Amino acid sequence: MVRKLLSVNSVLCRSHVLSFSLLSCLVTASFAPSFVHGASLVKKWDSGKVFSTPESVIYDAERHVLLVSSLGGAPDEKNGGGFISRLSMKGQLLELKWIDGLNAPKGMGIWKNTLYVADITDLVEINIENGKIVKRYPIEGSVFLNDVAIDDKGDVYVSDSEVSSNSIFRLRGGKVELWVKDALLGRVNGLFFDGERIIAGASADGMLRGIDPGDRSISDVVGTGSAIDGVAMDSKGDFIVSDWKGRTVLVDSDGGIRILADTRKSKVNAADIWFIKKYKMLLIPTFYDDRVIACTLVD
Repeated sequence: MVRKLLSVNSVLCRSHVLSFSLLSCLVTASFAPSFVHGASLVKKWDSGKVFSTPESVIYDAERHVLLVSSLGGAPDEKNGGGFISRLSMKGQLLELKWIDGLNAPKGMGIWKNTLYVADITDLVEINIENGKIVKRYPIEGSVFLNDVAIDDKGDVYVSDSEVSSNSIFRLRGGKVELWVKDALLGRVNGLFFDGERIIAGASADGMLRGIDPGDRSISDVVGTGSAIDGVAMDSKGDFIVSDWKGRTVLVDSDGGIRILADTRKSKVNAADIWFIKKYKMLLIPTFYDDRVIACTLVD
């Protein structure tokens, strides 16, 4: 999610073929020869407009449900109106305000039975089993915490997307530290752990960069061609990247790009996405459009 407010005029259309549109339709699109293999999206379901500015969605594999964060107000407003919902794998709302009393919750990460949520200037720890907030970690120096990633050791990383921040914080052993601050992380937003590195999306130049958890060195991975919100990875190891304005692309390791969806002209957003490899399911929160849409990625 970026720090910008837009009004959204929802436009509905009927289903067609090939590339998936977030306006509840599938549309035929032409692709440049340099684009990667012919993957496309096929719509599975639409949650309906049941949320309040949904920013992020995550799959809880242990309980086989989806968790959706809703801002419940402005992206940087500390009003206590934010909440997290539970959604079935078929898009049915199970509980609208499973967790409430948050401010403007955005990116999420799960480690065992704990959910971590970025909430403006706090990292919130939630017990998934009983649905209770365990602890809030106020992060000194943060302004606009946005996305969360967790590595294979359980360390939690959270990005700060404030324009001048260029920062990622880390929670380890109950203590938060400024992990990396570098101009290469301009307007850093989406985070993803690929098994070896923290992949960070720098919206300032549209570049995915890898950060070594050991020495914290930063290296370019691949360009995406636009600003970056959510970052995911498909079953082949290619990146799926969303631009908050409504563009979702598949990017291979050589920089080949295929547009999966582009609803920027219709002002329907594509916020912090999630991809479930087991089901080849891409989940897209539409932010001001108040929905979550699920698609199957077809090779």
